[in-house]
Amino acid sequence: MAMGRDRGLIIAFLGAALLLALTLGAYRTPAPLGADAPSAEFSGVRARAILKDLVGDGVPHPLGSAADAVVRDRIVKRLTALGYTTELQTGIACNDFATCGTPTNIIATRGEPALKDAVMLAAHYDSVPAGPGASDDGAGVANLLEIARVLTVIPAPRHPVVLLVTDGEEAGLLGAYLFTRDHRLAKQVKAAVNMDARGVSGPSFMFETGSANAWLMRLYGKTSLEPITNSLSYVIYKTLPNNTDFTVFKGAAYQGFNLAFLGDVGHYHTPLDNWENSSAGSLQHQGASALSALLALARSPDLNQPASDSMFFDVMARTVLVWPVEVVLPAALAVLVLLLGAAALLIRKGYLSFAHAAYGFLGALVNVLSGGLLSLGVLALLRFLGRLPPMQAPPWIAHPLAMHIGFAALSVLITAAIAAWFKRRAGFWGFWFGAALLIALLSVAAAAILPGADYVLLLAALAAALAVLPCLWAIIKGRTPTSGSADLAALVPGLVMLALLLPLLLMLYSAIGTLAWLVDTVCLCMTAGFLLPLLCNATRAAHQRLAVLAAAATFGGICITVLLPTYSASWPQRVNVEYWIDGDSGGAHWWTQAASLHLPRAMAEAVHFDPKPRERFAAYPLDGFFAPAPPTKLAAPELEQVSASAGASMSHVELLLHSPRGAPAAFLIFPASAAIADIVIDTPSGPLHAKLHKLRNGATIFRAQGLTDAGLKFGIDATAAPLTVQVFDESYGLPEDLPDGKALRRARPQNATSSQDGDVTVVQRTVRLDPAAGR
Repeated sequence: MAMGRDRGLIIAFLGAALLLALTLGAYRTPAPLGADAPSAEFSGVRARAILKDLVGDGVPHPLGSAADAVVRDRIVKRLTALGYTTELQTGIACNDFATCGTPTNIIATRGEPALKDAVMLAAHYDSVPAGPGASDDGAGVANLLEIARVLTVIPAPRHPVVLLVTDGEEAGLLGAYLFTRDHRLAKQVKAAVNMDARGVSGPSFMFETGSANAWLMRLYGKTSLEPITNSLSYVIYKTLPNNTDFTVFKGAAYQGFNLAFLGDVGHYHTPLDNWENSSAGSLQHQGASALSALLALARSPDLNQPASDSMFFDVMARTVLVWPVEVVLPAALAVLVLLLGAAALLIRKGYLSFAHAAYGFLGALVNVLSGGLLSLGVLALLRFLGRLPPMQAPPWIAHPLAMHIGFAALSVLITAAIAAWFKRRAGFWGFWFGAALLIALLSVAAAAILPGADYVLLLAALAAALAVLPCLWAIIKGRTPTSGSADLAALVPGLVMLALLLPLLLMLYSAIGTLAWLVDTVCLCMTAGFLLPLLCNATRAAHQRLAVLAAAATFGGICITVLLPTYSASWPQRVNVEYWIDGDSGGAHWWTQAASLHLPRAMAEAVHFDPKPRERFAAYPLDGFFAPAPPTKLAAPELEQVSASAGASMSHVELLLHSPRGAPAAFLIFPASAAIADIVIDTPSGPLHAKLHKLRNGATIFRAQGLTDAGLKFGIDATAAPLTVQVFDESYGLPEDLPDGKALRRARPQNATSSQDGDVTVVQRTVRLDPAAGR
């Protein structure tokens, strides 16, 4: 008898375990095809061999560097050897973050000049200054070159293919801006497939499309062999500030697909993003997916599709289900009506009362809210104990598995507690209705606001409405529903919801870090709402054992995380060292930014740092540690006032920014009193206006990347009064003649690494401009 009461609970956890195993198997990184694969197929092994030739030397190659030119030459030679006509496009571009630079793109075609309604395959070849960029985005370039080879041995598709390898993506999508603004083929391209990475391993995720979303997703679902995609991630991504080259392509009205893999994100933008850590399986999945997407577009009869949106998701990486968003809200309302009708019948026949329904809904709601609040509390505790990175730091730790399990167990513990608390007031059918109603109401809200994000809630609510039908049929016939059919009414929607959520939850930590644990707990508590009726029927002993096991797993996860180090050699803390020298006073200092806001002990002992962190310069968003440094001879950057035309209140000033020491990057800070109204650069295609970016103190910052020997000439519209400008140039690496710099590099422990721009040398000076003085 007791086993019968616990049967539903046992099946629920066995089903959850089976779904987890199936999901892990379905979303694994596929095995790469070998070097002997058929010539018309994409081979990850061949692509990784290309990658070794491109970046196997491990040298970073940021925009404008000599190494960048070396990688560019390697790409051009391979494309030329395949019979492509290659072209280099160089010019000035600016992005939406007040950064301008001079990228050099590679464009390759076959069969020009009749390129019309073309499809483009794109990747970027520059890296961040801190690392060689083997996966971000050397892997995309290697895949592009392997796809370029495949295109030479298969029949030509209906639409011509343009290959674009952009420069300056890491500096702010500069190459993509340059191509879409100036290149003659930009107007002929109708769709693009972009390859990028936010890690060095894992399967490739198609996370963004063009505006003709419904058409694109039907196309993708028909042609992709192992699709991993869903509209919930797509909707969320559109709200985030993250950008890739595809952002610019969408701005140019291109249709298409954006693909990336994001495993081992701790290596992202660090020296660990090297060839040795690249994954042939990841290259295989991304390259094969990109090839199928490219050919689907290139073989499509018509690329000029109207804007449309859809709700979509893949099923165990085997196929893609797609619905137009227009049907989502009516479907969500219809499911809500069905559930209310089911509740009315249950009430009429005496299986449910209004009080049971109200308490059941309150229990399901409190379950979700408790999940959010308690997971926030656990996160705050771990952060207080120094086992999570600060909010502004990269949000990953070296050993997350214990808390993956711990937060999942926390959702079970909360659900067990809610079931015990509301059991007598809600009963089985009160809990069932409460959980189903909560999901259905959330589904209606999502359908009204973000319909593309509704598929999990809508299908779970629909599953609840359908799964209760056997019970309702028995009630209509005057029979008491069997315990098995009642259990089924709770099991089916819970397991359906879990099956839809698991692919998202398993990759969420790689995407957003420790914040994923909060989201995971809330989602699992929402899903576990359908455990409430099963727990209501379960024996007291089973209920208690489940609560004790969940509590032990939660507490154990917290303890293990507290005892294990936050960082490791394979998942290091990001620590950059900067040498700053004032060209006016000759004073110098070290500035070291550590992700944890705590300097590694060996580095703190190598140089005497002020223990209180401070901002890099006024209104800079991150804090770091200062220490005095010996001066060295470095030429200061120059900002020359070339000409000026003064007005009554505003003036236009032409300026020339130059780095005598050949620094590849520079930035200027104009005071708030300058009231900068415009920053404009003359280009062959016309004036280029940089988008203004204000610091929190009102000052305007302007960045230049990939500075050439000739410098950068630009104009500003500013107040007519004299103004003082802070000028900084930045080179990668530290001065070789400073022993302290060598000591700091040696003292950086194995569980720490440079990242993004890496270690840099900055020379600053102050320049006074007087618009009224002319030149």
